[in-house]
Amino acid sequence: MFSSIFLLLAQSANPFGSPVPPTISPSAPMTMTEVRFNECVDLAVDDPASGIVEANKWRIEGGGFLARHCLGFAYAEQFNWAAATRTFAEAAQEAEIAKYPRVANFWAQAGNAALAGNEPTKALEYLNAALVQGSLVGLEKGEVHLDRARAHVALNNYAAAKDEFVLVHKLAPQDPLGWLLSATLARRMNDLPLAKADIAVAAKLAADDPAVALEAGNIAYEGGDMVEAKANWEKAVAMDAESRPAKAAQKYLAQLVTTVSE
Repeated sequence: MFSSIFLLLAQSANPFGSPVPPTISPSAPMTMTEVRFNECVDLAVDDPASGIVEANKWRIEGGGFLARHCLGFAYAEQFNWAAATRTFAEAAQEAEIAKYPRVANFWAQAGNAALAGNEPTKALEYLNAALVQGSLVGLEKGEVHLDRARAHVALNNYAAAKDEFVLVHKLAPQDPLGWLLSATLARRMNDLPLAKADIAVAAKLAADDPAVALEAGNIAYEGGDMVEAKANWEKAVAMDAESRPAKAAQKYLAQLVTTVSE
C-alpha cells in the first residue's frame, strides 16, 4: 500500500529541491576565477538559460573545468539530468587531471545528477570516484554515502543500502533525510523496531516536515497501530496540504476510511 512514497524519495537527487550549488568558499581570499565561478553559479540558479549562455561563453574564453561545472549546474536547474550528469562528469575528469583540490565535490555532483536521472549504476561509479579522492570528511562525506544508499535502493540492493546508512548516521547525524530514508528502508525490510527508532530521530530533527510525519504514519500502519497512523497522516496534511507527502497522506487517510467502513 505504501511503497510509492519510498520510490518518490529514492528517485530524486534531492527530494526537496535541486542539487546544492557547488559555490567556492575558501578561507583564503578568492581568485578572480573563483569569483567568476560563484557569479556563474548564482546566475544559473536565478536564470538557468542565461547561466548556460554565460558558462559556454566562459568555456570559450578558457574557463576550463570550472566553466564546465557551472554549465552542469545550469542544466541541473532545468532538470536536464542527462546533460547535467555528462557535463559534471566531464568537469570532474578535467579537474582530476588538473589536480584541483575540490575534485571530489565535482564527482559527488556528477553522482547526484546521475541519481536524479535514474541512472543508479552510473551514480555509484561517480560517487565511488568522489570517495577515492580521500578529501571528503564529515557532512560532505556523509552526503555521498547517503546518495550511495539511495542508489543501492534503486538497484534493490537493500543490504548494501543499510550498510551505507550506518555510515550516513555516523558522518552526518544531524541530517534528517538520512534518518527518514533509513527508516523507510527498515520498514521495507520488515525491521519495524529499527524503522521506529530511526523515524523518531528524524522527527526530532525535522518536527515540521510532512515527509517525516507521513513515514511515521506508514510505519505505525505496518505495525498495526491505526490510531497512530491516522494521527501522523493528519499531521502531515496539517503541515503542508499541498506538498507531495501530504497528498500521499490524504490518499492513505481516504483508503483508511474506506477500509474501516467496509
